[in-house]
Amino acid sequence: MTQSPSHPTPRARTPTWVEETYSRAGRSLAAGGAYFFALVLAGWTLGPIREFAVRRGLDPLIAVLIEAAPMLVVMVVASTWALRQFRVRDRAGDRLLVGSIAVTLVVASEFVGGELVRGWGFYETLANMTTWPGQVFVALLVVALLTPLLEPLGRRTPV
Repeated sequence: MTQSPSHPTPRARTPTWVEETYSRAGRSLAAGGAYFFALVLAGWTLGPIREFAVRRGLDPLIAVLIEAAPMLVVMVVASTWALRQFRVRDRAGDRLLVGSIAVTLVVASEFVGGELVRGWGFYETLANMTTWPGQVFVALLVVALLTPLLEPLGRRTPV
């Protein structure tokens, strides 16, 4: 039986390179890694500026709060880019996996960086998180965890 010209045969959609390369969980893991790298790159860029300002006499809490504003922008832009680039599904679990991968790696890098850069051990790094600037850092970690959930809110829907 042949199709009439008014009803063409539907074509199968060609999968993208991301869909061919990664499974659903793999896409979430890859997006979480990309999100982590963006956060670390921003942190390692803004951190020295913050430390310079603190050494010049600025209150550490004020310096961290000033640094938090561009970090929030980076979180939104980086999570949106990673979710769209790796085509992560619009499911809360998949998006929370992206955020949790990134935050877990950020916390691990904080402990490694504390040892390598400041000479702090595990407990000194934990103790630093109990200070007011450390509390702002923890709040930013919570925001970084939840930011991938907000990406569908910024998506434009066709009219």
